[in-house]
Amino acid sequence: MATINYADAYQQAIQQSFYDGHLFSADLWNSPSNSLISFDGAKHIKVPRLTIDEGRRDRARRTITTPSANYSNDWDPYELKNERYWSTLVDPSDVDESNYVISMANITKQFNLDEKMPEMDREMFSKLYQRKADANDGGIQTDTLDEKNILTAFDDMMVGMDEARVPQQGRILYLTPKNNAILKRAEAMNREMVLKDPNNVQRTVYSLDDVTIVVVPSDLMQTAFDFTVGSKLKADAKQIEMFLISNGIQIAPQKYSFAGFDSPSAMNSGNFLYYEQSYDDVFILKTKTKGIEFVVSDKAPAEGTVQTLAKPTDSSTVEQIKAYLDQEGIQYDASAVKADLLALVK
Repeated sequence: MATINYADAYQQAIQQSFYDGHLFSADLWNSPSNSLISFDGAKHIKVPRLTIDEGRRDRARRTITTPSANYSNDWDPYELKNERYWSTLVDPSDVDESNYVISMANITKQFNLDEKMPEMDREMFSKLYQRKADANDGGIQTDTLDEKNILTAFDDMMVGMDEARVPQQGRILYLTPKNNAILKRAEAMNREMVLKDPNNVQRTVYSLDDVTIVVVPSDLMQTAFDFTVGSKLKADAKQIEMFLISNGIQIAPQKYSFAGFDSPSAMNSGNFLYYEQSYDDVFILKTKTKGIEFVVSDKAPAEGTVQTLAKPTDSSTVEQIKAYLDQEGIQYDASAVKADLLALVK
């Protein structure tokens, strides 16, 4: 049997089967701006950019103006740098030779659920952060969120987008489960304040009803990952606490260049060989970088990790000194005063 490339049919089957409900970043991968993409080869794309050169001018009566073109239509080129492949041997009993596309979807189902979808989420969220950081136009806050500041952080992001004339329609707020719980408690506290004292409310005018909220597991929403094999956490990455995006400021091109089977052979020990290869990437459109804002923080130490405390000084509290002594295994009298505890610090 000659090897047949089912890439297009397989890509469509994957999108229909797994994007709905299994991919937290599905709306972002299916960006409205993807319709602007023109593929120029396997891993190169171009996106049209219309630029207006000048605005309106004052008109003088009885004056003949000189007509000229007042716009330019250019193409912004991009290269898809995320080139991935996956392969596996498949027992002939698992292949329906009358419908190879269905067989591919069935064989790769668990791989897509356990590996590919989480990898795509991690790629989307980390790439958006990296593109925003590269734009160097603000919109990245570093903070630890709690009930006292999370609504203000949300307001600040909404204000930033309004000031940049980003459309209100299509805004999505992505946040971790922890911050979703904090957000709900903060909203409840705000409603209670309104009932108790309507004249002393610290809340501003933005409503959470103005955005779509998507809750994402924290291990998928970080600033960087190791994508050498699959996707793995990086110790030096920051936690993305939440981010607000106007869906469509990004493009997310994907293209399967090959998906198919080799027939059973002696080389494959009598098995089919399944192989898929794809290109994808995530870009923020060059004129739309104001349409996304982040709140990030340093990650909490991993479970089982001991956080090293700095050596106490005169400005340290009694609790901080005791914590340091406990860390170093130094015995002390629990009733000792601060000066005596500091004397034990080596």
